[in-house]
Amino acid sequence: MSSQITPQIRPGDIVSFRFPYKEGLSPYARPSLVLETTEDEILLAYGTTSHERANVGFEIRLNVDFAACGLDMASRFVLARRVRVRRDDPRFECDSTGNPAIGQLPNDLVARKQTLLSLIAQSWETPAQRHHAERGGIHPPKGRRRRRANRLVPCL
Repeated sequence: MSSQITPQIRPGDIVSFRFPYKEGLSPYARPSLVLETTEDEILLAYGTTSHERANVGFEIRLNVDFAACGLDMASRFVLARRVRVRRDDPRFECDSTGNPAIGQLPNDLVARKQTLLSLIAQSWETPAQRHHAERGGIHPPKGRRRRRANRLVPCL
């Protein structure tokens, strides 16, 4: 992917990206929310349609306006699971025009994004430490599960 493509990406965009797993590369691209951008890097949050507790924490939910945002189904973006990548990262998946953006976060949720980012920033001693960890990918532990009547249920 050319670095000429990603300069147009800005915070609040929803992009198609092969978000990494803790165990390795993703087999497919998924919607990811652009949280921050610099001249060289983009911070992305994990997008999911799952209702499981495997990916939770600092969430932005799109239940009603999902289609207007370029999504096929109601989704949530998990800011607790994020990765900081270079603008020319080959895991961006572009459309036929070379654009990885598929939509935009609605204006009424931009303030929530900023509030959550502020809470995340406050939890680190320095921005440099946070950026270093995000470059490696922040993957929170999966939610614990317990069995009830021979079926898995999330722990509360």
